[in-house]
Amino acid sequence: MNNSIEKETFPQYFNEDYDVIGILGRGGMGTVYKAIHKNLNREVALKVLEKRFNDESDEAVKRFNLEAQAMKKLDHQNIVQVYDFGREGDQFFIAMTYATGITLSDLLHRRKKLDVDEALLIIKQVARGLRYAHNKGIIHRDIKPSNIIISPDNRVYITDFGISYVQDSDRLTNTGTAMGTPEYMSPEQCQGEEITLQSDIYSLGIIFYEMLCGEPPFTGVKPLDIAYKQVHNHPEAPTVYRGDINPDLENVLLKCLEKNRANRYNNIDEFLRDIDKLHAPPEKHSTLNNQFKSLTKKIPSIIQRKKHPEILFPIALGIIALLTVMQVALVFFQSKPQGIHIVDNFEVSAPYEQRNLEKDQPNGYPLKNLWDNKLQTAWLAPVSKINPIIITIRFPQPMLITSIGYAVGYQKVKDDEFQDRFAMFQKPQNVVLKTESGSKQKVKLQNLKGMQYPTISPIETQVLYLEFKDTWPAMNPNMNLALSELRILGIKLP
Repeated sequence: MNNSIEKETFPQYFNEDYDVIGILGRGGMGTVYKAIHKNLNREVALKVLEKRFNDESDEAVKRFNLEAQAMKKLDHQNIVQVYDFGREGDQFFIAMTYATGITLSDLLHRRKKLDVDEALLIIKQVARGLRYAHNKGIIHRDIKPSNIIISPDNRVYITDFGISYVQDSDRLTNTGTAMGTPEYMSPEQCQGEEITLQSDIYSLGIIFYEMLCGEPPFTGVKPLDIAYKQVHNHPEAPTVYRGDINPDLENVLLKCLEKNRANRYNNIDEFLRDIDKLHAPPEKHSTLNNQFKSLTKKIPSIIQRKKHPEILFPIALGIIALLTVMQVALVFFQSKPQGIHIVDNFEVSAPYEQRNLEKDQPNGYPLKNLWDNKLQTAWLAPVSKINPIIITIRFPQPMLITSIGYAVGYQKVKDDEFQDRFAMFQKPQNVVLKTESGSKQKVKLQNLKGMQYPTISPIETQVLYLEFKDTWPAMNPNMNLALSELRILGIKLP
């Protein structure tokens, strides 16, 4: 399954209207292709759900159709346009704008902070796109840098209306359920309250803050920690991070970030009026434009059967919509978190037998010790210099894994022949998280006692592989690898 992308050949027939010519990205719910709309003679990004999502009553399909319907209503220069959507056989699809560009997330990753003029150029266009959507009765609910695309001529596009709220339509989430990405969610979203256009204004303020200050106002390892800060903490003043921000501009930004939505701007028009009073940068900015040109050369091209290194394929404005379609769902009632929880319903296996290694533990060191909430027990596994240790975890349904906690080594404290177990046994130094779709990410583990939760990108999967190979130096290099606890946090996907 990992080689499924390479096995596809292009061009490929999709239906009488489309020829598929390459893959732009693949996620847990489907694939985004580069395609030609034959009647329009236009390149498009074709977003296709997997065949298993073929029941119109499924919530995933409802959200897919809601995104298509919402974006179909929107015809604005700062919003990705949907040309067509429907069903072909067992698969639902959306055809949308395909254009060159880079995400604001990529730009910030390389630049950290933007010049004030650059940030204003971007934020004003995002605001105009949101104003248009709001006037159509659509609230985005997931405005963040990865959902903002910037073209080489400095046009800004908003994408991914997959969890948008359409006023006067049936809701797909119950009261008390909040969906979005914690770093960019409003306090009311984090608490599962009703969202309004002021919720988008708060997210707009977060993005503006990040462009100017180099990071969002509230960060953390765990999504719930970030959500708590959104509700209870106040942001540092932007002037703490840089001295070239006009105090009046700082006031505009902080007004967007008021905890009480009633104290924010009533609408985007008010925000834009205040911004325009302070600064009216030109629509073309040479410094910004040159930066985009240098960055787009580094963007990966389309995956094709025959690669042409000399051709620079642009990014499709639909790829982010697929790869982030279910980012982080969160339920937050007062101080008690719900929704994202420790996952304990799964099957786990490893490709070797456990052995009885201590007299006082006749059952040995089974895998179940990793989920007994006891640091005094451990799972031990023989280390091979050739083959990695792999734990396979199968969930009964698709999951969005948001965090994984590890207690490395054997952390039991006991004065006996083993002496210091933590120093004696080998401890994993790195773990590679893999899925059946072929995605993987390498995570660094610290040589520390207690639980640790290294940062990971959310993983959407039903089968998760944990591959341990590298180990920290041990007092006895012949001892087994030890892991005392493993905790998986996530939510069930529909």
